[in-house]
This record gives sequence, structure tokens and C-alpha cells, in this order.
Amino acid sequence: MKKCPVCGASVKLENFERHVKNQHPRDAVDLASAITKEERRKVTQVEARRRQKVTPGGFRIVLIVAAIVAVILAVAIINPFNTGPGVAPDFTLTTTEGSTFRLSEALSVQPVLLEFMDVDCEYCQQEAENVLRYLYQNYSSRVRFFSVDVNFVGANDDAGRIATFKLTYGTPWSYALDDDGQTTRAYGVNSTPTTFIIDRSGKVVEKVVGAAPGGYATYQTALNEALG
Repeated sequence: MKKCPVCGASVKLENFERHVKNQHPRDAVDLASAITKEERRKVTQVEARRRQKVTPGGFRIVLIVAAIVAVILAVAIINPFNTGPGVAPDFTLTTTEGSTFRLSEALSVQPVLLEFMDVDCEYCQQEAENVLRYLYQNYSSRVRFFSVDVNFVGANDDAGRIATFKLTYGTPWSYALDDDGQTTRAYGVNSTPTTFIIDRSGKVVEKVVGAAPGGYATYQTALNEALG
């Protein structure tokens, strides 16, 4: 993982250049100096492995995966929460308190603020303490708050560590661990914090990567739009 010099988000090394170019095109980031020779060598090795010729066994795996994708796409046509540009994929996770959270069920009641975070991410800590806790105080009666711990950096996270985080930073809403990474991948999240504001139709009104550039106001505008 490598921290973005602009927004401070923790980004996978192989995604670092793409993150900077896509998320901060107007910032004059010198990628040549931002990535060390050793880091660039690791990225090259990763890309080389990805380009390796597919073996017969690997080809069979590709065919199996393709069949699975075809089934998923067929299901997606029936369930609009699972696909579509700007539409939040549905998911179900068990919270650290032992209850079940399903996005589509939550959206049937109210909009959702969905945060992907890591208790060891210092920018997640800052965003929780300086912004999200105050949003919760003002919007919790009208918006469902839910955080997914992706465990990208630091020690392994568990219910106890998350409980300590919630108490420390004043974020009392429900959290869940994405142990298999399926939900994180469905949302294309590769850095923390990443936050989605989703209206009741399942539309992603706003996606914030890293610290919100406008702080509280950024979320406020998006939440007000989601609330209609």
C-alpha cells in the first residue's frame, strides 16, 4: 500500500499511478519521484505475472469464470441492485454486533451512507473524528450509516478493535468486516477511506475517495440530494 500525496488515501501500489491520474488530474504530482525504483520494480513484476501465457489448466479456469460471470449477469438483469453504472451493488454482511445488514433492505427505508474504511488508516480516523461523527448527529434520523472494514493495513481487525474505534472516534453506527473481500471488490474499492452516498433507488449520488475535499459540506450536499 502507498499513501496518495494529494488526498492521503491508502492505495495498492499497482493502482497508485492510475489513482493519481484519475482522481487528481489537475494536481501536479511528479510520479517519477513519488514512486521509488524498488516500488516500480515490484509493479513491473506484478504486471509481468499478469501477462504470463495462460496454461491449459488456466484456460479451463478462465472458461469456468466466464460461465460464472454469465450467470451473474443474467441475475443482474432481474435484480437492478447488482449492476449498472452509478447503481450500488446489493450485498449482505454480518455486523460486529451479530445482526445482518442488507443494503437493499436498508434502502427500502432511507438513503445510506456507506463507508469502506480500516481502523488503522489515519485518514479514516481523521474523517471519522472530524466529519462523519457530526454528520451522524445531524442525519442519523433520516440516513442509515454503515461502515465496512476492509483491513487493508496494520494488524488484523476484529469486533473488539472496531468497538474501540467506534468509542474513540464517536461513530456509534453499525460496522462489519468484509472477511472475503467480495463486497469491497464489488464496489471497486482499493483505497481507504472510500465513501458512497446512495439514494433510496440505489443510485450512487456521490463517491468520495480519501478525505472529502469540502469536508462536512461535501457530504451535506450529497446527503441532501439523496434525501430529495
